[in-house]
Amino acid sequence: MSSIFDFEDIMGVKSPLGNWMQDVNAAKASRRLSKSPFSTESSYSRLMFYGGAKKSSDNNTFLNAARNVNKDYPVKASIVEVKRGGQQVVDKINSLSSNTLQSIDFFTHGSENAFHFKRDSKGNMQDLYMNNKLEQEEGATGGWFTSDKNENGADIGEIDYDVFTNAAKIEVHGCNTGMIDSANKGANIAAALSLRMYIAGKKRAVVVGHTTFANPNRFEGEDVPSDYRHGRRRVFHAGTVLFETLQEGRISASTINKYLNDKLGND
Repeated sequence: MSSIFDFEDIMGVKSPLGNWMQDVNAAKASRRLSKSPFSTESSYSRLMFYGGAKKSSDNNTFLNAARNVNKDYPVKASIVEVKRGGQQVVDKINSLSSNTLQSIDFFTHGSENAFHFKRDSKGNMQDLYMNNKLEQEEGATGGWFTSDKNENGADIGEIDYDVFTNAAKIEVHGCNTGMIDSANKGANIAAALSLRMYIAGKKRAVVVGHTTFANPNRFEGEDVPSDYRHGRRRVFHAGTVLFETLQEGRISASTINKYLNDKLGND
């Protein structure tokens, strides 16, 4: 396979992760002193983040979908409402012990570049960005809206990836997070997350993202559970596409392992 360090060749753009090694080392140095390297938990953990939309109806749909997906997990996830933007997400992940986080599901609005959360009470942007450059550009200019400090915004380089297990899975149930678009030079936040986990030594970790707009209407009729797990999804590993699927519902561990074994062997 291609070297993970040749990101420009793989993704068609100079690394959208910024100086990832500096980010990773800084995160580990600042947190390892306050965290035991050994887990005292009897089992791994799962997280689900939902919310952050302007419309309460959207947030209710996100929560409904999270509860529905949680039924598929033998070890139930902690469902966390995002009220403080990307920084809350980063802080929650980084509070966990090393090698304990098996999965994260995100039920939020999204794009290739970020998970989108509504502005705070001061009008500041709170997104979780693909890299520090995007965060600083949005934080400094407020995009095309207005200037803000981006106080609760963050980027995925601030995450301590050591908390994930070796075969962790992140699934993003929002729109376009797995899109490969020439306008964005092929980069997206799902691929970037998968590359960061690989760099952190999580050799069998994957990230699932939608290639287009996602919608919760997998099932038809009234009073049915919301579920975004349909349509075309891409599964990323080490910054590249592992496979694409139109399969509905949960993508099983056995399916993911089949593609990983084809790529990596049984390591």
